[in-house]
This record gives sequence, structure tokens and C-alpha cells, in this order.
Amino acid sequence: MNHKILAIVTAILLTFQLGCKPKPENINIDQQKTESAEPLQKLPKWQEGYLDIHHINTGSGNSTFFVLPDGTTMLFDAGSMDKEGFEKKYAPLKATSPVPDDSKSTAEWISAYIKKVTPKEHQDTIDYALVSHFHSDHYGSLVGLGKKIPFGKIIDRNSPYLNFPFDLTTYLKNDSIFQEYLSFLATMKMPAEALEVGSKSQIHLLNNQNEYPNFSIRNIKSNGTIWTGVGNDTMDYFTAEDMTSFYKGGYNENPLSLALKLSYGSFDYFTGGDNTGLQGYGLPKWFDVETPIAKVVEQVEVTTLNHHGNRDATNAFFVKTLNPNVVIQQLWCSDHPGQEVYQRLIHHDEETMERDIFSTNMHLETLVTYGPWFRDNYKSLQGHIVVRVAHNGTTFMVYVLDEATLNIKKYYGPYQSN
Repeated sequence: MNHKILAIVTAILLTFQLGCKPKPENINIDQQKTESAEPLQKLPKWQEGYLDIHHINTGSGNSTFFVLPDGTTMLFDAGSMDKEGFEKKYAPLKATSPVPDDSKSTAEWISAYIKKVTPKEHQDTIDYALVSHFHSDHYGSLVGLGKKIPFGKIIDRNSPYLNFPFDLTTYLKNDSIFQEYLSFLATMKMPAEALEVGSKSQIHLLNNQNEYPNFSIRNIKSNGTIWTGVGNDTMDYFTAEDMTSFYKGGYNENPLSLALKLSYGSFDYFTGGDNTGLQGYGLPKWFDVETPIAKVVEQVEVTTLNHHGNRDATNAFFVKTLNPNVVIQQLWCSDHPGQEVYQRLIHHDEETMERDIFSTNMHLETLVTYGPWFRDNYKSLQGHIVVRVAHNGTTFMVYVLDEATLNIKKYYGPYQSN
């Protein structure tokens, strides 16, 4: 059969295959094409042994939902933004609009999404709900979500004391979101505890842990404490006094953020809230928490961008050391990402991976400012971003989902874990 006839036959078979739309659960993620731009069916259902990581695009901040290999569920942030208030205060910056629309609250959209992607037998509760830090774009919808789907446990950076770098209950007495959080913990008698830095057991599989001995979550950082990379040992990278002294009695939530590393066989994933990494410019050395974080995290397959890709984060050492194959940007502001951050991400040499970059959103103003070379290096600029890791972590896929229908817009992979 000559090449021309073969091409025609192949095209006919592909058309037939797409028209039939096989049941999603029959799709093997190890056998899919490297990339598809065709609208496809819904995301194949989670199966025992898969690690699913859903970067949910609400247009109102960060929210990442995990279905772990045995069905244990975990939430990392549930943000909510006051778009009108932000744009009024920080004009001419723009904030993204609610996604898919404003007919529901952000908590309602997150809840609806989670219920659609979670196996029925695991929908009764979210086992772990983590708050990376106390900024509204990271936890503003947490209480609303917790009233719809109960949490097994909340883990934040400082419960039950909430006294780092000083008494937050007093300092944030006029912060309605923080006060709502305190009320929720008290009235619901919600178990809440601080992240135990260095621990590999605080967050663990609850249903069938023995079946997946190669899965773990290492707690890397909280407040000024960072894992040393040895056992459960930690170091105090900066103190409460260091921070309050620099900020003349105030403080900065961002460098206090939690950081986690998930490992499943040879697959590794990092997420770190709004942790900062800028050096110099009159900043104290400890403002760069990314460098000591990167030293213990080392290479990963997938990372989120610290602080949404803002200019004060994702420094050169962090990018070079984590050397990710896939980068996830959870974006809501028109100054995300910093152009120099983007330049570091796309740099490629013999020691670095060629990176596929995905963003939950992108502002038109940003695209106009940076130009076509910027757009061309993104795999996706809009949608939920789902990382699905195969049994034992050997390979993984990335799916981009339409926010309104949850149909697959594009998918990429399988990527090989290193």
C-alpha cells in the first residue's frame, strides 16, 4: 500500500473513531496520542491506582483538588476574589471574571466540580483541606465549600494557636474572611492543625495505604520553618521577629505559605502557595524561601508556579533545580506572570527539560503587552488543568477541560516520569 493510500485509510479510520466516541472508562492513559487539539469526551473516570490532580479554574484564585491512588481526597486552597474591589483599589490592574460565570458562588462551582470528578464512594467528605496561607484568593471560599462538602480535617500554617508571627486573631480582627474561618472552626468543631514540617506521615492514604507504599506526601515548609532534607529534621529559616522587624510591626503572608511535595513512584509534584524567591532590592535574605525549598525538593515532573508566577517568585535557582517537564500557572491578575519569570521557564539547554506550560487563565492585556512569542510558548491559556498519573507513577497525562461543560479541550502525553 503506497503512502497516499495509507494516509487516506488512516484519515477514514480516525474519523470513524472520533465519531464513535468510545466510553471514557475504556481509554488507557498509557496509549493516548502525544497531543490532541480535537474536542473529545469527558475526562475518563478515576480508577483505583490513579493520582488525579485537578487545578480548578474559578477565575477567583487558587483551588487544587486531589484524588489520591486509594481514593483519599485532598484540597489545597479554595480561593475567592472580590474582582470589583480589587480593580478599584489597584487600577489599572485587571482581575479575571468568575468562571464559568457568576450564576453561582465560587464555593458552589468548586463543590459542583469536585462532585463530578470524585468517585461516588469517596464523595461524602474531603479528607484533608489545606490552607496554604491566609489570603482570600487562597482560602476565601473554604468555609462555603466546607458547608457543602464536610472536611475530615483542616491543615493550615498555624492552628490551633494562630500566633505566627503574632496573634492573628487580634491583628486580623477586621478581616471578615479570617473571622469567618475562626467561626467555622469553632461552630463546626472542625479539627484543625498546623502542618508538621518534615513529616511524611501527617497526610497519608486513609483507605488502602499498604497497597501503595511508593506514594507519599512530604511536608516541606510552613511559616519560617523548612525541612532540611534529612529524616524529619527542620530548620528555622527566619523567625517571627525577623519578619515583624523588617515590616515595622506588620507582616507578609506570602513567604509564610505551606509547601508540599507529592511522590508516586518516580513521579514528583510540587506546590507552594505564594512562597517568594526574589533576592536583593533591599529585601532581607530570608525573603527568598524558594532557594532552600528547592534544595530539598530537587527535580520534579510537575510544579505549580509560586505566587501565580508573580515577579517576586519562581527564581532562577528554583526553576533550574526543580527542572519540571510540566508547569501549571494558576492565574487571576493581569500582571501574572512576570516577563522575567516566563523567560526563565522557557529557557532550554542541555541540562534543562523542554517545558510544557499551562495556565488556567490569561488576560488580553498581558498578551498584548508581551507579544506573540509569549502566547506561542503556552500549551493552553484557559481551562481546568488536570494531571492524571498512571499506576505506580510511571507516566502521566495533562488534560485541559472546558469550565462550562468539563469536556476535554486538549490533552497531552503520556509523559514519562524520570
